[in-house]
Amino acid sequence: MNRLDGKVALVTGAASGIGAGIARRFIREGAKVMLTDIQHEAGQALADELGPNAAYHALDVGEQAQWQQAIAAVEQRWGRLDILVNNAGISFPAHIEAATAQDFERHMRVHGYGAFFGSQAAIASMKQRGGGAIVNVSSVESIRPGPLFVCYGAAKAAQDAITKTVALHCGEQGYRIRCNSVHPAATRTPNLQQYLDAADDPVKLERIYAGMQPLDRIAEVDEIAAAVAFLASDEASFITGHQMYVDGGVLCKPYPAGEGA
Repeated sequence: MNRLDGKVALVTGAASGIGAGIARRFIREGAKVMLTDIQHEAGQALADELGPNAAYHALDVGEQAQWQQAIAAVEQRWGRLDILVNNAGISFPAHIEAATAQDFERHMRVHGYGAFFGSQAAIASMKQRGGGAIVNVSSVESIRPGPLFVCYGAAKAAQDAITKTVALHCGEQGYRIRCNSVHPAATRTPNLQQYLDAADDPVKLERIYAGMQPLDRIAEVDEIAAAVAFLASDEASFITGHQMYVDGGVLCKPYPAGEGA
């Protein structure tokens, strides 16, 4: 559809999973994309595959100075930044009695600090050029966290708060910068695959994940990427501070007894 024709985007966590799907979708929609990640070989390989409208830059989202360097690299290459997608993420299970301070810090560093530093850096660039769009890839776990994801759910909830406060601030300041979040449920990514691989019965576990959604299946990466592309595009020009659920309907129903992980 070329909804992003002429736009310049930076996508974090773009070397694999949902981030790679977003980068592919953005390129198809006409954008120029700076892929960022800490998986350098995979990120560079994907940028090479996507062609001249893609490039790769190393970025640890929890390091503020690296954000300044990444934004500068985008501006140097393409002259501006129109879209930021805060997608980088980590997730590993632990309930409140098992989780450590280090577990909590690691999740918050990526999801909380990542969205905080990224939004600050993007706003500084975008407001000088008439506006832009920030999309944070959150999770259904920020809305209704399962007991095994105390760190992940809390970090994603922090990201949600950043989304709304950024939307409010930019609106009040007249920056014409929109900020929204996308909330996937179980999606077929390497992160999900690690749980399936570790299970005694991967097929049964996948059915459990699929069964949590009224649509009775796991999401595909491009379905999440399509929602992100919409929110990043001018078609969503009057949408800001919004939480878009791309969850197969999971938030419409209560968890069955004994589930929720």
